Amino acid sequence: MSDEEQIQTEEKHCKCKIFATMVVLSFLFSIAAFIMSFYALNGGELNIGSNDSGKIVISKQYDKGRSYAKAIKTNKPVVMLFYTDWCQYCQRFIKTFDAVTKDSKIKRNFAVAYVNCEKEESRALMRDFDVHGFPTVFVFDNAGRKLQLENRTFFKEDAKDTMIKNILGFIGE
Repeated sequence: MSDEEQIQTEEKHCKCKIFATMVVLSFLFSIAAFIMSFYALNGGELNIGSNDSGKIVISKQYDKGRSYAKAIKTNKPVVMLFYTDWCQYCQRFIKTFDAVTKDSKIKRNFAVAYVNCEKEESRALMRDFDVHGFPTVFVFDNAGRKLQLENRTFFKEDAKDTMIKNILGFIGE
């Protein structure tokens, strides 16, 4: 084999090695991107292969005895959460909502209601409040005043404080 043929052969091997390296790197970056998107969709919790580990069943843990009907009987303004158990945003938001409803001023001045939008009997309430997405939070009173809290604030760092301020603002406090 001549020197020129040997150089061409070495160049081909070098190009093959570079191509193989690029394929492997591309594959690794694709896996990393998949993991990062999975992480983001789970609210920053990496639960690969965990079969709903840590999932909160909102309807079983938070809405016992806290229905719309019971809340309006209190004659207090009502803070009402429309949710579904399957909604990942509801899953992420429920801890914040729970912290808001445990605030002493909220507990003293408001009734709290949970509306499971998966139930057929919730459809009329969803229509009355014009609910199209989850989670949705309304504050309302017996005088017919109604305030929908802005969903875009639910996942911010100061979500709890912002919500408490807006809810208390509803009654002028």
